[in-house]
Amino acid sequence: MTKPQPIPFGKSDLFSLGVEVELQIIHPLTRNLFPISPDILEEWSLQSPHLKPEIFQSMLEIDTPICKNVQEVEQELLLTGRELLRICKKHGARLAANGTHPFAKWHDRLFYPSDRYEYLIERNQHIARRLMIYGLHVHLGMNNGDHCIAMMNEFLYYLPHMLAMSASSPFWTGHDTGLASSRITVFEAHPAGGTPCKVENWADFETIVQKLIQSKSIGSFKDIWWDIRPSPNYGTLEIRICDGVPGIRQTTRLVSFIHLLARHIQKRLDQGYRRQTPADWMIRENKWRASRHGMDCEVLIDNDGMTKNLREDINDLLTAMKDDATELGYTQYLKDLEKDLQHPSYEIQRKLYEKTGALEDVVDSLCDTFEKDLAVL
Repeated sequence: MTKPQPIPFGKSDLFSLGVEVELQIIHPLTRNLFPISPDILEEWSLQSPHLKPEIFQSMLEIDTPICKNVQEVEQELLLTGRELLRICKKHGARLAANGTHPFAKWHDRLFYPSDRYEYLIERNQHIARRLMIYGLHVHLGMNNGDHCIAMMNEFLYYLPHMLAMSASSPFWTGHDTGLASSRITVFEAHPAGGTPCKVENWADFETIVQKLIQSKSIGSFKDIWWDIRPSPNYGTLEIRICDGVPGIRQTTRLVSFIHLLARHIQKRLDQGYRRQTPADWMIRENKWRASRHGMDCEVLIDNDGMTKNLREDINDLLTAMKDDATELGYTQYLKDLEKDLQHPSYEIQRKLYEKTGALEDVVDSLCDTFEKDLAVL
């Protein structure tokens, strides 16, 4: 094989932040998904790229510019969310941000007109048609490509933590899946999605990308949908495993944890402590456990099969992060995050459905949660 084509790694400040939130557009009467994104985008006036279309017309994405801290992320998401909600109300629509719509059917969805989405549908067929899922993506600025891979391999140990903390998709097409996150299982069907390929340095990554493109396994780098991946155009590590989180303030609390986790990992790397990359079986098993049991799972903490209660491990991490949280002004974010984790979204949704027997009530609750944060006090 010829020498891999170099993939330039963009310049970014260390641990700068960029956040993307995928949203559901909801019809207030039927509580089903409402395919009016072209109308909303036509009225959008805030500077791009704060609002983007997604594969379905009942779906939108809001994102932030490059931010230096979570306070800026929160400010940007609230600003964009409030303008989006204003336009949605004008069109008689509501918004929600959890991982799946509780009862919508994927085969009823209307696709957004785009060459990119037409390509995905033609190439992936049923797999692309089922992408009625909504996630949270967090970009972290990295020094260079090798640094990005080193950080990615360390973050692999914490994928179950971030999935469980965000898990908000117990329902799929009107059924209780028995999972805390059903959203994450949809990506498993895609050959370039889910668990990332094992790489130890940037050269390994360049080789894999070249082989994927050369073999026509992917059309471009954008077709790699790993749960965590380098994003070389931005010079970031992109964490993609999280379900959509029901409220913006709750979202920023989770982002604060991820931001602090990056600093926590970096301190260990600076001290020369780099753990063995977790085995594929361990990554997949941890992902399954978090998807199935959410915050109540036992996570594998090493390649020898040792386990630890997830809540206990998260509490230990929060304790280790306290000094950095004080320095960054994140102390209140973490205190509120601890309260969030006592009653995770998948649990709240399931209990409400058990009480009322109506998934429409679950949708109303999710919309209320999202829109409450956008109220101007």
